[in-house]
Amino acid sequence: MNVGILLITHDDIGTSLLESLQKMLGGNLPLPVKVLPIRHEDEPLEFCYHADLLCQSLNQGQGVLVLTDLFGATPCNVACSLIPNHRVRVVGGVNLPMLVKLMNYPSTNLDSLVNIALSGGCQGVVDVDKLMK
Repeated sequence: MNVGILLITHDDIGTSLLESLQKMLGGNLPLPVKVLPIRHEDEPLEFCYHADLLCQSLNQGQGVLVLTDLFGATPCNVACSLIPNHRVRVVGGVNLPMLVKLMNYPSTNLDSLVNIALSGGCQGVVDVDKLMK
């Protein structure tokens, strides 16, 4: 059993990240990943309902790592609504390097995956000009 990953993002950011990740890794991901796009035209209470259902389906007993695109925005607030009722950890600022790094640790526990996500996200942001000099 692995930790599940739930991407809760504005519009199609999460879907695009997941599609890119699948292309990079040949389609087979070592961790189960689902996406909840948050659209401005949708009813806010429905977001929490759908997030709850996705979280239940992803949790195989090890918990769910919920990744959002922007701390403090609606996707993050929806993610935080899961905390009281589910075994989840929430990380804001998802990016592709973070997801790639997470896929390299499929047997890792939830708390350790949080540290891996933070590390991968930070290490993926570089000043390319400085590296080239």
